[in-house]
Amino acid sequence: MAVRETHFELFLRRTPRASWVLADAYPSRQQAVDKARTLLKEFPNGGVRVTKEERNPKTGQYQSITVTSVGNCEEPRNRGKGDFNMRSTSSCVSPKDLFSAPARKTYQEVLPNFLQKFRVLPGELVYRTDLLERLEASGTEVTQAIQRVAIARAGGSNELHAVARQLHEMVHQAINIAFKDKKNGEHLTFERSLPEVVAIARKKKDPTTAFSSAISHRLMKETSWPSKLSALLALWREVETLSKEDQHFCNGILSDYFTEWLDTPSAVESMLGDSDSPADTLNRLIATMEPRPPKNPHDDPLIGFESAQILAEAISIGVLPTARHRIITRVFEELSSNKRLYENDLLAEFETLKKFGDRIVLILNGERRGEMYEAFSNRSKFLMTTDVVETYLAEFDILDRPWRLLQLSKYLVGADSRAKMTALFRGYVSHNQYEVAVLGTKKPLVTLSALRTTQSLLLASDLPEQDRLHGAQDIDQLGVRLMGQCHLMKVMTRKARTPEHAALGLFKLACEALPMGQCVRLASNAATQILKTDESRMALEGNPELKATLRNLSQTAIASGEIRSSTQSRRIA
Repeated sequence: MAVRETHFELFLRRTPRASWVLADAYPSRQQAVDKARTLLKEFPNGGVRVTKEERNPKTGQYQSITVTSVGNCEEPRNRGKGDFNMRSTSSCVSPKDLFSAPARKTYQEVLPNFLQKFRVLPGELVYRTDLLERLEASGTEVTQAIQRVAIARAGGSNELHAVARQLHEMVHQAINIAFKDKKNGEHLTFERSLPEVVAIARKKKDPTTAFSSAISHRLMKETSWPSKLSALLALWREVETLSKEDQHFCNGILSDYFTEWLDTPSAVESMLGDSDSPADTLNRLIATMEPRPPKNPHDDPLIGFESAQILAEAISIGVLPTARHRIITRVFEELSSNKRLYENDLLAEFETLKKFGDRIVLILNGERRGEMYEAFSNRSKFLMTTDVVETYLAEFDILDRPWRLLQLSKYLVGADSRAKMTALFRGYVSHNQYEVAVLGTKKPLVTLSALRTTQSLLLASDLPEQDRLHGAQDIDQLGVRLMGQCHLMKVMTRKARTPEHAALGLFKLACEALPMGQCVRLASNAATQILKTDESRMALEGNPELKATLRNLSQTAIASGEIRSSTQSRRIA
């Protein structure tokens, strides 16, 4: 009886909008399930699936069975830019295509463990026969990688095995091509000067293959990611001494290697150094695409990171276009992730995101604006989740929470985050705990002023207009109840020296401290009634200045007596 090869694959979706990626494979079901639960703690908004994969050696066919699903495992949403796409992939129709830059990018997704183990870039791997021999001999590494690509390319289960067989054959042929090219002298070593290597490569049947293999040989000596970057940067420096034609030729190939380096886990961190928060990493990534500050170098986020500065210089003069493209993509991936920039300060995070956005707009100069909007929209939506907002607001007094929440509204991107802001705000204002705090205040005037501030922030925000008006009315009604409970008009009248001063105080409250709407109308009407008394009229006849002040305040109060959003106010104006 043939022995069945069985393993358990762990698929992860970090966020509901991301695609499924193969996180790891295990020989044991329990190991895979345990790891799934650990990953879910790390990505609480995501989902994890464990599948059992059985392969029959006689037929070469795999049968996939879902063992367990935990977290958010609904149908896949729109694909995240950096995730492995389970529905489509770059098509390779010939063995030679497996040496191309798009195919090499796929290797980083399907062979991460092998590349990490030997500290090699995909561009090195395809020209190093010693590693190709190891890879081919491993069996499992190649089989699992092909299985993943086959799943992405196959239109259905009926096509899967045919696609897998085709890919197996193509990979085998590509490895044979690498061995044949090396035997025939098409691969170069980097034992001469750069101009000599380029000159020899130009004479070969395939100059791109020849020079790429020479770079692979040069990088073989470097056994860490920082040293590989240093070697690539040194090569780039040397390329500047060549003719324009040779510079263009070399930089086109070098750019792909830089891009692969940027896609390698932990490689970017080795260039940008340790950071106190993900915000620092993003700050430095963005800085690699900006001109260096000429006046005050201490303002440069890359100060002290020589490799990053050199890479930024190469990108700024346009010789590494694919590397620049990859850094932008990496920035968008970081923005779309659920890693907090500042764990305990939501406002600081939004303010930092605003600064990042302003800088990125200048860098992009009109390109990739849709991706940028999506990245910032995803970040806003993540930050407006109930858990994140409640953790932030818990630090403030309950009476301050609604306006503290509204402070964030000007930073939001996307309809989803604004809708969440609206729901959270109305929830806080209508919550019994907030109502008890407002009506139980020992300082009613201070509390009414805080309600006015909250209402003004709400009406000036760019939340949906109807929601702004409803929320403002809710605040106004709460203010009316507080005014009635503390007998505000009677107290103000009793404490004033004269009726006209009582009216003045009430009008000032209406114009400056009370929530707009019925609160203002009640105070304004009370002041107007006071001024109708004979005593008040006689006092104002002898004080024209106070009379003019009261008239102006009355007109202002009338305007505040109607709740209008900023949009309505602009239309009226």
